[in-house]
Amino acid sequence: MSAQDGKPAIPAPFNALLGVRFISWSEGEAELQLPIRRDHLNGAMAVHGGVFATMLDNAVTFCAAFAGEGRPGHRCLTLSLTTSFVGPAVEGDVLTARARIAGGGRKLVFVQGEIVNQEGRRLAHGDAVIKRLLPPAEGSRAP
Repeated sequence: MSAQDGKPAIPAPFNALLGVRFISWSEGEAELQLPIRRDHLNGAMAVHGGVFATMLDNAVTFCAAFAGEGRPGHRCLTLSLTTSFVGPAVEGDVLTARARIAGGGRKLVFVQGEIVNQEGRRLAHGDAVIKRLLPPAEGSRAP
């Protein structure tokens, strides 16, 4: 992870495979986007639920990982993630996952996330418990 300039310098390999783009990263918030391709679809030609869950997991984890301007992020683990699917997405849509801290402390953080399409329609939402493993060390990478 680079200094927190709003975007991680090196995305996780799975995020790169999906095509996730990090939009913003700041105190108590994270946002990322994904343009939907045919590869993201299930047999019904709608976005696979695993794509929604992955986007939410990324957003809530990065939200909890923020450690302060100019510092690398905390290393984090998702302890629980509930995901509710409330609408479909299709090829050509652009999904945005947003997360914000809802509570917690230094080690356990409660985070809420949502996914909306390019028209702002909510398609999924979730709640997570994230564990911060260690304080960030200067020069370390990635949560």
